[in-house]
Amino acid sequence: SSGINAEWPLRPGEPPCGQMNLANPNLYDVVEDIYRDMMDSFTGSAFHIGGDEVNFNCWNTTTEITDYMNQKNIPRTEDGFMELWNEYQEKALARFRTANGGKLKDMVLWTSHMTEPKYLHYLDPNIYTVQYWESANNHQLPNLVQQGFQVIMSNYDDLYLDCGFGAWVGEGNNWCSPYKGWQKIYMNDPKRILTEHGVTDPALWSKIVGGETAMWTEQAGDKNALFKIFPRTYALAERYWSDPTTGWFAAEPRLVYFNSIMEKRGVFGNTMKPEWCVQSQGICKLNNL
Repeated sequence: SSGINAEWPLRPGEPPCGQMNLANPNLYDVVEDIYRDMMDSFTGSAFHIGGDEVNFNCWNTTTEITDYMNQKNIPRTEDGFMELWNEYQEKALARFRTANGGKLKDMVLWTSHMTEPKYLHYLDPNIYTVQYWESANNHQLPNLVQQGFQVIMSNYDDLYLDCGFGAWVGEGNNWCSPYKGWQKIYMNDPKRILTEHGVTDPALWSKIVGGETAMWTEQAGDKNALFKIFPRTYALAERYWSDPTTGWFAAEPRLVYFNSIMEKRGVFGNTMKPEWCVQSQGICKLNNL
């Protein structure tokens, strides 16, 4: 609904700007075609439909959309834009069902304004799994599991791999700095996080169905992505597959060894420590560890 222009900071979060024009009925034919193309290319029981970084100002400054809202007596308020968003959500879901032979998959979407407690009623926990990118201490997390939603953890304060590098739309470091070391990622224990929110019921802990690191590619390409992704993602894999009771220090020898095995297989991640320390496990540590 908004093109690439000098006003991008007032609209979607980063250039190039653009959101779907929800007032155009042809939009849903395009969405359905995209769903068909993606299902022709990918298999699996889940389908991620996005939903992050919806910008109301983009819609509010697009005449075709504001005229559409006025015709339907939808107010140009936060509640009104949420009503408009939900209209899209329901129509897009119906088009997905059509594209998939009358069936849904496990539909995944990002935390957003729609997963805030005030608007969560728009979503059905029997349909949607929520991928959680907010910080670990955000109030959305306990509310989601208490309302019956399954959750995939990708909280940016632990699991965003693009953090800690230079900004690309300004100066200084990027928005989610500092860098997330593998030790911090390893300690991303969803049971501990929920307990700190006062959620102590193991049945609610089980609503966390997995975790995923996120390597956003504004500053990553085919020449530098792997060293940003590995070995940090190996650390998360052990955390979520093994549910260890020990901390990162006990895991370090395993991770160092596994990283070397992967290098022999041609997957070159970031070097964890000097070779002498690799050969002398337990010596290269600070006295207070």
